[in-house]
Amino acid sequence: MHSEFDVTGRSELPRVEIVLSYSNATDLFVQTAVQAGARGIVVAGVGNGNMTTVMQNALEKARKEQDITMVRSSRILLGLTAQWDEVDDEALHFAASWFINPYRSRVLLMLALTRTSDYREIQRMFTEY
Repeated sequence: MHSEFDVTGRSELPRVEIVLSYSNATDLFVQTAVQAGARGIVVAGVGNGNMTTVMQNALEKARKEQDITMVRSSRILLGLTAQWDEVDDEALHFAASWFINPYRSRVLLMLALTRTSDYREIQRMFTEY
């Protein structure tokens, strides 16, 4: 059976890190993920997947300069991370995880990156799956 995420023959999946956002979070863990060679970063944000301005700026810089794919998710147990809400995902080229928690978002992003790094296509996957 063939699926959209067929990884047969691949020895490892792309590196994706989870970065936690909290009050006064800096860019330290974003920089660490970038230096470690991450191809994707999932933000475990507050509420609607929100983060500090410093962290958002670091993520945007990493996306632009290193072509790292970003996904916003929420660390709140029953919260969702909606597109088109408090963060302008379209302008930032971030994907929103909707109802997928940060841990599952990491796995889905790892699989998605085997197919594409286009944030619109990745957003489609997060919306669909």
